[in-house]
Amino acid sequence: MTDNPKYLHLDRDFKESILRDSYLYACHKDIEVIKPGNVNINSPHKDTSASDYLISSINSGSELFHTSYSLGERILNSILATRNETSVNTNLGIIMLCAPIIHALINYRDLSLKEAIKKTISDADADDTSKICEAINITSPGGLGNSSRYDTKSKPKIKLREIMTYSASYDRISYQYHKNFEDIIDFILPNLEKNIIKYDSDDISISMTFLQILGKIPDSHISRKFGEEIAKKTSNRVNDLLKIQDKECSHDFLVKQLNDLDCEYKKKGINPGTTADLLVASLMIYRIFKSV
Repeated sequence: MTDNPKYLHLDRDFKESILRDSYLYACHKDIEVIKPGNVNINSPHKDTSASDYLISSINSGSELFHTSYSLGERILNSILATRNETSVNTNLGIIMLCAPIIHALINYRDLSLKEAIKKTISDADADDTSKICEAINITSPGGLGNSSRYDTKSKPKIKLREIMTYSASYDRISYQYHKNFEDIIDFILPNLEKNIIKYDSDDISISMTFLQILGKIPDSHISRKFGEEIAKKTSNRVNDLLKIQDKECSHDFLVKQLNDLDCEYKKKGINPGTTADLLVASLMIYRIFKSV
């Protein structure tokens, strides 16, 4: 697909505070809206709460926007800042997705967003790979760093695109690096825009976008924890729900369906965390370009 004209170029003299504000907005929405299986203000996990995510967004935001950082420094330092106050993994996926976007918009404003992201990833060298592997090792997300060929603990001395292409088959965040954020730019953002027009609530629009992502893209966090079959069944169940909701879209009905699904997922330990991360990055982009 061609670039969405809404996400082509930022004005050269736009205020970089827009990036920070948009990141914090997206992180706040991440815990304000219902995203079944994920933490929200009224429904924590056993080991994490909404406040953990809010603190993490503020701490990581202190490092994400330095103009002099390489991509690897941007990601590693954001994770280190997060871990100063938060002992569990709250935002590795968010940072892994948001950092290349921020880096691209800081450094390559003459390019379209998609081309700027592509250049950011292509230019990332072995040192960036090493730093990003270190960030992954610090957070220790279940199963993500283990690989027969490129284990993150070995900090392989290869370009970032090579390691991300290798891991794209089993991790959807790596897939974004491999495909230059194709899911976000070509699928999620257009659906988010349509939902904001369709529904009279931004929160419902965001929740519905979450379901649409999960329905189309089996969650790789679920795959690592429960296997691909359960991940696909989760997506199929969501697609059935989306068909029902397409016919009945009253606010009360949608909220009840979202809460019921959230309860069910949390009882089963199903957490579509990668889906939530993709949504946060998409919300940040939407907010940035809406603000300029």
